[in-house]
Amino acid sequence: MISEQFRIWRLLITGFLNAFENMAIDEAILKACSIGKSPPTIRVYGWRPHAISLGYSQKIKDTINREACERLEVDIVRRPTGGRAVLHDEESTYSLISPIDNPLFPPNILGSYQKISSCLIWVFKRLGIEAQMVIPKEEIKSPFERRVDPICFLSPSWYEITVNSRKICGSAQRRSDAAFLQHGSILLKFDPMKLTEILSFKEGNRTEIIDYLRTKITSVNEQLSRSIGFFEFNEMLTEGFKQGLDLELKEGELSPEEHRLKKEYLEKRYLNPSWNYR
Repeated sequence: MISEQFRIWRLLITGFLNAFENMAIDEAILKACSIGKSPPTIRVYGWRPHAISLGYSQKIKDTINREACERLEVDIVRRPTGGRAVLHDEESTYSLISPIDNPLFPPNILGSYQKISSCLIWVFKRLGIEAQMVIPKEEIKSPFERRVDPICFLSPSWYEITVNSRKICGSAQRRSDAAFLQHGSILLKFDPMKLTEILSFKEGNRTEIIDYLRTKITSVNEQLSRSIGFFEFNEMLTEGFKQGLDLELKEGELSPEEHRLKKEYLEKRYLNPSWNYR
């Protein structure tokens, strides 16, 4: 039996923010939670202007077309989590931050991925989208598949979610000694033409790559007979976390300590070209 104290979480609805603020906020909450100054938190948010985020260790060289980003007014930011490039366009994004010893989650990374993905599956099922959790198999990539390797959404990881073998959301996790952060992007719409403008590919015909992306990636609105918007979907997303984790969510705001950390991380990292463009 899990105590009620572990089931009361903070909900942050921060709306649309720029890429640098979004990443600084996520890291600030993770740090504050890890030192016991913030409660377990679920945050839902969007990106304005649109942005491309790089994984923590991903090299920007030969990955991003910076001229296209400037022309299309797409910001470039490096995430505190791993993985590959993600275009944050027409999507809903969540972050979940919790102490590692929270009994709502298994103690390992894969177990927490599976638990969080079960919440998202609830949302998709409620919408009538037949989504499945992925258990990847070892496979050898073809030369063509290696050309599009910088894209996060082409490589489902353990317990990420697909619809008819097409990826619909992507996630990444970072752990400190005491807390973990998982954030994920759920595609409401998908524009492969814009993605191929922004990302650099080793070789290949652009039309061929666009066609290939359409076979591997889908979106919520493509799967529905009606259109669902950002705010309506986010209401369902928060309900999915409530149902999947059996939570009581209390809407709140950033604490003074989190605001301080956010400012610090903006200056040291997310507004610093040496962080984003390395």
